[in-house]
Amino acid sequence: MNQIYSKKTSVKLLEQFATGKKVYQFFDLFPTLPDPDEILKQNNYDYNILRNLLLDPHLYSVVTQRKDQVKQLGWEISYEGSKEIQDEVVNIIQEINLQQIIENVLDAVLYGFSVLEIKWEIRKGKIIPVFAEQKPQEWFIFTRENELRLRRVTGGMYKFEEGEALPDFKFVLAQNNPSYINPYGEKVLSKCFWAVTLKRAGMEYWQTMVERYGMPFLIGRYKLGATEADKTSLLNSLTDMVQNNIAIFEELLSIEIKEPPRYEVGDLYRYLADFYNNEISKAVLTVTLTTEMGKVGSYAATSVHRDMMGNMGVSDKKLVEGAINKIISYYMQLNYGLKDSPKIKLSKKESVIEASVERDKILMEMGVKFTREYFMKKYNLGEGDFGGILNS
Repeated sequence: MNQIYSKKTSVKLLEQFATGKKVYQFFDLFPTLPDPDEILKQNNYDYNILRNLLLDPHLYSVVTQRKDQVKQLGWEISYEGSKEIQDEVVNIIQEINLQQIIENVLDAVLYGFSVLEIKWEIRKGKIIPVFAEQKPQEWFIFTRENELRLRRVTGGMYKFEEGEALPDFKFVLAQNNPSYINPYGEKVLSKCFWAVTLKRAGMEYWQTMVERYGMPFLIGRYKLGATEADKTSLLNSLTDMVQNNIAIFEELLSIEIKEPPRYEVGDLYRYLADFYNNEISKAVLTVTLTTEMGKVGSYAATSVHRDMMGNMGVSDKKLVEGAINKIISYYMQLNYGLKDSPKIKLSKKESVIEASVERDKILMEMGVKFTREYFMKKYNLGEGDFGGILNS
């Protein structure tokens, strides 16, 4: 058999050739990689600039809609190994605050990445994860080798950011479309920054216009030859009329009420607000057709919207599954020294129930007997749902 590659060539194939250390002259002097996001860069890397965007009602609504695509899913644990270990993992997932963990993991879509620190407890001789708490993104930084570190600022006159290595089995990192040059991930909120900012400015001008021109104008006509005192008296009477809706005038004086245009006032601002809301929806929901149709819809548009939301939900679901499976993997390594671990799978609750029913039916036909407690836990049943069956 001819050896095609030499040993020297094989070693080169296993190593990275294009590295930052070769390209950048001061690679070792600046060991960390700054976040390339332009919005954060222009605002001194203050993540509150992005967090405050969620005060916008429309942005908050579409973000909630996107997260709910995953939060409403059911889950099941699959494992080809010990049934006892699988049950342990099921109990851990049931006791942990799964909804909050999903919420925190999906923040990676908004801020590019999300870091969760796991809280462990020792129970019956085993170390158990009881919660995973999200920590602020600004507390962390990536090295030029794309490794996550706790941010530290050191030095005297010349300050350099360097990262402290994170302990094993303590942190879970979720990233939204990271790359070699941007491990901080893509930030959906950065894509919404200008749409929200410009909409806020437009709403402020709109409010000012409504306050100034939205109320009817009172036009008072004074007699020819009226003195300045008469004019002042008439003006004061009109002011009182606006405040109290009651006024009396001399017989020869006349009052005209001029209504503002009913539809023209603010139409431009309304159009701008709708336009920016559509841009926000596109950035968060990745849907273009239905967000621009306004009140006019069609079956085709609804179908497109459903398909796009479904595709987006699959991507977010995988992000959450990866984070939770990392926690499960830590549990297996710490307690059993095994890298092969049970896996969580998120899917529609109906699908989970149907798959479980089919599996349990086959097992029962094979002679497996399930307890009342099993059915109550698996299918969310109460004591009154059994009707005297499965007493053991």
